[in-house]
Amino acid sequence: MEWYTHEVEKILLAALLGMIIGLEREWSGKAAGFRTLMLVSVGSALFTIVSKHMAEPGMASGDRIASNIVTGIGFLGAGLIFRSEKGVRGLTTAATVWAAAAIGMAVGDGEYYIAVSATVLVWLILVVFYRIQLKFDAMMVTREYHITYDGSTENVLHYYDFFEVRQHNVLENKQIKTTNGLRYIWTIRAPKKKHDAAIQLLLHNARVIELDY
Repeated sequence: MEWYTHEVEKILLAALLGMIIGLEREWSGKAAGFRTLMLVSVGSALFTIVSKHMAEPGMASGDRIASNIVTGIGFLGAGLIFRSEKGVRGLTTAATVWAAAAIGMAVGDGEYYIAVSATVLVWLILVVFYRIQLKFDAMMVTREYHITYDGSTENVLHYYDFFEVRQHNVLENKQIKTTNGLRYIWTIRAPKKKHDAAIQLLLHNARVIELDY
């Protein structure tokens, strides 16, 4: 029996497209690198091929395996998302794994043009649009400030003394009384220049005991 069949070509193409996407994730130092995305793409293509072979004539049961790929990838992607003090991380990598699975399914179904086009688009989103996102992030930055202030309840700090921002850009504004003084927690979204200016004012404030941001 000939081993190099049309189905083998699909598997190899799925591995290639998964590798193209995965190389960017590997270069960026993400948890899911090119090997992971190659396996996701190959596995999705293989499940799709097998589901088509298992389908009985006149029955719609053949698409059940392919539909369960989405559920399985959801569990895999959830393991890549975690919350830290700086926010939620891993969303883009999880979405990339999900897209790689969809590309593998397209290859397994014989939709090569769609799979290749989607791979190019995903790669552009990860590489080109990332540069655009960096410019937007430089324009508006969200930072959390933890400030210990040597002052009384009558002599308090106000975020508007340091930031010229609209109220809806103040995501958090807490005041806590401690043994060392008043502790403030501010989460503010503002341009990077305004953050830098506010930090300088806080650093030169003699009554600010601790500043963490």
